[in-house]
Amino acid sequence: MTTTTEKVGAGKSSRISCAVRDLLDSAPGERVESVAEAVASAVDDAFSAPAPLEWLIADVNDSDHSSDDLWNDTTGESRRSGIIRTYTESGVTGASQRSAELEGLRITHKDNIGIAGYPLTAGTPALADHRAEMNSPLLTASESAGGAIIGANHMAEFAMSPTGHNHWLGDGVNPLNDAFLSGGSSSGSAISVASGSSDLSLGTDTGGSVRLPAAFCGLVGYKPTNGIFSTTGLLPLSETLDTIGLLAADAKTVRRVAEVLFSNSAVVDRDSRSRLEAHSGSDAFGFAHLSLPMVAENCDAEVTAAFSEALTAIGQASDDGGIETGEDISPGGDAGERRTLRATDFDDSELNRRSVVIVSVEAARNVGRVLRWNWDLLGDQVLSRVIRGTAISAIEYADALAQRAPLTEQFLAEAMQGSRFMLTPTSPILAPKASTGDEAEVGRAESDYMRASRFTRIINYLGLPAVTVPLPAIADSLSPGLQIIGRPYDDQALLDCAARVAEACT
Repeated sequence: MTTTTEKVGAGKSSRISCAVRDLLDSAPGERVESVAEAVASAVDDAFSAPAPLEWLIADVNDSDHSSDDLWNDTTGESRRSGIIRTYTESGVTGASQRSAELEGLRITHKDNIGIAGYPLTAGTPALADHRAEMNSPLLTASESAGGAIIGANHMAEFAMSPTGHNHWLGDGVNPLNDAFLSGGSSSGSAISVASGSSDLSLGTDTGGSVRLPAAFCGLVGYKPTNGIFSTTGLLPLSETLDTIGLLAADAKTVRRVAEVLFSNSAVVDRDSRSRLEAHSGSDAFGFAHLSLPMVAENCDAEVTAAFSEALTAIGQASDDGGIETGEDISPGGDAGERRTLRATDFDDSELNRRSVVIVSVEAARNVGRVLRWNWDLLGDQVLSRVIRGTAISAIEYADALAQRAPLTEQFLAEAMQGSRFMLTPTSPILAPKASTGDEAEVGRAESDYMRASRFTRIINYLGLPAVTVPLPAIADSLSPGLQIIGRPYDDQALLDCAARVAEACT
């Protein structure tokens, strides 16, 4: 059999066709080889680069986009304050106040969520002179309900680091202990809330980017069912997996803001609202949870111990009536039996792989078109991730998309076992340590980067809602996070459950 190296020449299609050519080796033949070569060349010749975003404007010298007096640049302090830009005026979205539901709430937003006429940098100096031309409906809805949007947040470059690393702005510092990182990519969103600079922040979550910094900084972080919240005005990373989420110090604040967003027709469309109102998870009961042997195998010892204690506390609160999770009509249960906690194991390797495939391909497209394909403008970590996306075959990408629905049904049936909610650690690790420049730390940092999103990434691929709530602080003033996973569109019940679980675990 011809090897891939022998088979692939130096032509421009060779880099993207190696994996597909290996598939063809299952039925080798000269006719197949010649046709594949001809088709690959034709595809390359016909390729047209995606157009840049029309609503992200680079020419800020135009008077229509000159609003620099409306904000203060606080980049220098942002890795500790969490805020990269403070707004000097109220009513930044121009929304008229229609209620006082969020009166007194100080709100910040990740700097990839746009406000018309204001900067939108996505954590990179390459976009320093860019301005958004549209508002995110979530920010408009928040202001119209009386919330005060006070600033934009530090973030990982192009929302592509679970640890809070930023090659250009510096890494996000954890307010609980400055020897550790904040987590990311919504690093500043967590920092601003945990430090008391804001009461709530809007972040984005594509593979855990709201839940991870929330967990590492001792906060509540909510990732909605995919597709519930509008992504208008969001600088895309992965249009398939992107969600806008909420971070706050407590679940009640998250629930309060979420209710405002759920009821706004510009934020949640009619179909999604109907599904929310149907409470599609209400025919299930109790919690499935990742088994302790599986948690111990994949998590640091402190995380495993905290997760075990949380299960005990939740079980006790359920027995005492403190946590209500619905009527038990689960298959196999005896009449009147309320099985609150059920251990489960599942193999998440394929879910994680497929999630990485989707985000890699879509990030390459989206980051590339925003930067007009000038990859040299990227920091090393982000560059390595987006370049990966250019090398993934179309077959693998299409298969990852096609398998989402059946794998979601399988997860609900087999992993969640008919339960309404599922419990996992939010991350296998506590907050990653900040770099001290020691070369010996490189391996640890790479391990943290790969491990951090083990339990969050798959939830975006499956499209499910999830909340992280903080568990009691342990080593170095840090606390692990407990992830509560819900069923599709059962977000309101999930948020109610999160408040009760957080109270039980305190």
